[in-house]
Parts: sequence; structure tokens; C-alpha cells
Amino acid sequence: MTSLLVMTVALFQPKIAVMIHGAGGGGWEYNKWRPVFEQAGYQVIAKDLLPEGDLSTTTLSDYVAQARAWLPSGDHEVVIIGASMGGTIALKLAEEVSPSALILINPATPRGIGKPKEFKAVEGVQKWANGPIEDSRVAMPDSDEETIQFAHKHWRDESGLVLNELRKGVEITRPKCRSLIIISGKDTDVPPENSRALAEYLGAHTLILKAASHVGPILGKSSEAVARKSIAWLKKIH
Repeated sequence: MTSLLVMTVALFQPKIAVMIHGAGGGGWEYNKWRPVFEQAGYQVIAKDLLPEGDLSTTTLSDYVAQARAWLPSGDHEVVIIGASMGGTIALKLAEEVSPSALILINPATPRGIGKPKEFKAVEGVQKWANGPIEDSRVAMPDSDEETIQFAHKHWRDESGLVLNELRKGVEITRPKCRSLIIISGKDTDVPPENSRALAEYLGAHTLILKAASHVGPILGKSSEAVARKSIAWLKKIH
């Protein structure tokens, strides 16, 4: 009787998918993933990370705190998904909560993992909103024109402090849950070899998309298929 009760509770335990976007983006980045996860029975939380006061003084810890506040109280099966900057936030959030799984999409490289890239520090705010649409086309070579147009209208400026933290590398603790790292073979923002090094460090599974760009797994023409593969991986580990 006790075993049956435990199985019944597990069967009806709410499933939550928290989807954390990348720098300069918003929850809309997961518009193609949301219906796939909802069809699989997940309640999807994909909100916009917002400045804490002034954008120029917003830090990564501010974003982590916001994402933490998205989580509902009570017992839930929580999967945390993060792309690029969102991948780092997902890893930091996993230090505070106990997700059932992590899915990291071309995550910003943590400190001590892979080879650091040289970068020029951003002072104040990185201006991305209302930029040339050609910049979006270059960044999204595997997306359709409708998605490019939508993204171009919705990119936002980003905190220089956050970008500098990410590029220096943030210290992380290995999560206790299972992880999947989705790696784009044509990522020009996060070197694929760094993502592979992170996967080795975490003992994570990998899904390698040889022809995908940095944002391709969530904004590319094959993004729904990538979401379905992510669901298949979740079913396999649970």
C-alpha cells in the first residue's frame, strides 16, 4: 500500500520546466520549445530577466535571485534549462535548489573550464536593442526570416557587469542532478570545445548539433526537433 501511494504521488507530482534565456534576450527565446514541453506535461516558466534598478549596475547574482523567485513553492519535479548566460544562471541556481535535471544550451564557460577567450570589458551597458537587422542575420544563420525579424525586434541591451562576469568565468559547484549539454558545432560565441570540457567536468550527457549556431538550438529551424530530443532524454533518465 505504501509503495502504491509513493508511485501515485510521483505520478501526479507537477512537472516544471524553468527556461532561462541568454544575454540580451528574453523568455521569448523559448517560444519554439514551450509547446513541446507543454505537450509533454510540463508547466513552462520562461520569463524575462529584468534590471535591478539600473541596468548598468545589475549583476549576475541579481539574475540568479530572480530565477530563484520564479520557482513555485511545494514539491515539484523541476527541470532547469539555460541557454548561454542562462546556462550559467542554471548552474548557480542548482547550487541553491535541487532540480531533477539540468539542460544547458551552449552555456557560458565557467571559470577553470576549457580555454578562456580574450575579451574587452564592457563599460556600463552593452547596446544591442534596435541594432542593424543584418547583425541578427549573421548571428542566426540557421533561423528562418520570420524568427530573425522577431528576434531583431526583441533583442535588448545588457548589463556590462553581467557580461564581464560571464567572460571572466564564474565559479560553479558540480550539480548533483543529471545534466545534458547541447553543443552547437558552429558556435562562434562559446567554443564547442569548452562546452565539451564542461560536459566532461560535470559528467554530463551531450547532444551535438554539428551545423547549429550559438542560438540555433532554440531559435533555429530545427529547434522543435531539439526540444523533442531533450524531452526524450528526460524520459530516459527518469
